[in-house]
Amino acid sequence: MNQIGRKIYFDKLTGNVLVDTGERMGAVVETTQEQDFQAYAALAERVPSTIGFLQLEYGQDADKFSQYRYRVDPETSAIIWDLTPPTAPLEEVKQAKIDFLNTECFKAIYAGFTSATTSHTFRFNEEDQANFNQQSTLLLLKPEIPEVQWRTEDAGIVTLTREQFIEVVLEAGQHKQQQIGKYWLLKAEVEVAETKEEVDAIIW
Repeated sequence: MNQIGRKIYFDKLTGNVLVDTGERMGAVVETTQEQDFQAYAALAERVPSTIGFLQLEYGQDADKFSQYRYRVDPETSAIIWDLTPPTAPLEEVKQAKIDFLNTECFKAIYAGFTSATTSHTFRFNEEDQANFNQQSTLLLLKPEIPEVQWRTEDAGIVTLTREQFIEVVLEAGQHKQQQIGKYWLLKAEVEVAETKEEVDAIIW
């Protein structure tokens, strides 16, 4: 699953934001600045030399983007946050919070887990999940495989018995479901919130 950080185009003179592409995740493809100038009317009608550009990492300042307006300092290209409570409609505030919680959920899943069975810590990003699934399938197809070599975060490569690896796979599934369950619970709280203050009080 691809993860693309937000891109910010701003007026070099005033620092006012012209385009914020937002964060994207899934079957998405990174675009070039030339493609952005063609795709966004706010850029197409401007002289490129008058426009500044920022490329952020995926998840960078996601909590602030979900709560505050901002502009860019034209001299330093630093983001200047307007900490005045936003006047955006409640539904818009809720959606921003839900998007933020979704990002935090993926971060928590990818951060990995510590196995109660082996006491080792395992990474669990998208590639790791695919590797766990592939190895699990291999064990099903070949019951004669007695052990598995696997990379841990705390002890490097370790040898796990077939039974230990199966338990680790089950724990990995539990870890993922716990984070997803937390996300759905918090999302439900956001949806029934009646004020911005109630939405702001909901944290990951």
